Amino acid sequence: MRYAAIGIALALVAVQAFAQLSPPLVKPTAGPWDSGAGFQFDLKKKKAHKTRQSLSGLACTRDAKQQRICLMVFDEGAQARYAHVGENSLVIDPEPLLFSAIGGELDAEAAATDGHYFYVTGSHSAKRSDCSSNPDSRHVIRFRLDPATGRALRSPPGAAQAALVDYADSGRLWQIMQSQPELQAHVGERQCLGSGQQGVNIEGLAIQAGRLYFGFRGPAIQGAANVLAVDADAFFDSGAPQATVTRIALGERRGIRDMVAVKTGVLLLAGPDDDAASQGVGWTVSLWDGKYSPNVVQPKLLATLDISGVKLRKCDVQTKPEALTVLEETPQAYKLLVLSDGMCDGGPLVFTIPR
Repeated sequence: MRYAAIGIALALVAVQAFAQLSPPLVKPTAGPWDSGAGFQFDLKKKKAHKTRQSLSGLACTRDAKQQRICLMVFDEGAQARYAHVGENSLVIDPEPLLFSAIGGELDAEAAATDGHYFYVTGSHSAKRSDCSSNPDSRHVIRFRLDPATGRALRSPPGAAQAALVDYADSGRLWQIMQSQPELQAHVGERQCLGSGQQGVNIEGLAIQAGRLYFGFRGPAIQGAANVLAVDADAFFDSGAPQATVTRIALGERRGIRDMVAVKTGVLLLAGPDDDAASQGVGWTVSLWDGKYSPNVVQPKLLATLDISGVKLRKCDVQTKPEALTVLEETPQAYKLLVLSDGMCDGGPLVFTIPR
């Protein structure tokens, strides 16, 4: 009898291990959502079209009417926009949010909010095309959120072109990365992405309990990607940031493409790292408890995203998940809104991910 019990226990362990290795393949339940005329940019037609296809991050909150409004950032130019999440649609807000102090390409890759502030980060990476340095991407921006509108608070309130309140723009992250043993070899001028130099490339951002988490697409080495965490207030107030780096096992050739804080940790959207040979590995969603560890952490692998059936529209080029937010969190599942670089206005898709 005892041996039978041991056998059953071992079988359960095997089943759990197999489930971790083989998460469910989840197709979108809705999308791509309609976004009307889409985001409009005061740019030449070709550039405006390309910018519409470059949505790379979002941070969502609720306004005073309990409507979900999201700040959307793009890896082209140096501006952001807003959109309400409607019933199976994005309701585009025409108000622009310009990061005018940045003279070139911010390469904004992610955004986050804690309900008090919005945060936006540049990639801090070299340019993919020729490995040239891009100092304009080495910015992390914070500005206060207006709880009434769900948008950035302006002075005077409600004036679209007025100054942002509590606006801070920090270039400290470059130096902080250089001081971390896990990252310092990958932080430098003209440091190419992908195989070889494995230059830093930030694509995820989350905020939880006063800690700001930066998720790296690269470097991704031996199946693990990096998350750098800092104390948010100290980071922007020139205090000691209490920086930590946690290596997270996402699988070979995968890096972090976005992050979002949830009740029990941080959801990680993972996809191909920066190596050209990695483009076919696909996208997964995992749950990490958000706790620092000096050892490689194994997150809970929740799902592999099946985007094979997504039909491209006339405006779209490709489906490349780059941003996510939580529409609903229950004990059974996360209902996620996932947006893609390469699809106009993000081509919003809805996934229900079992927990």
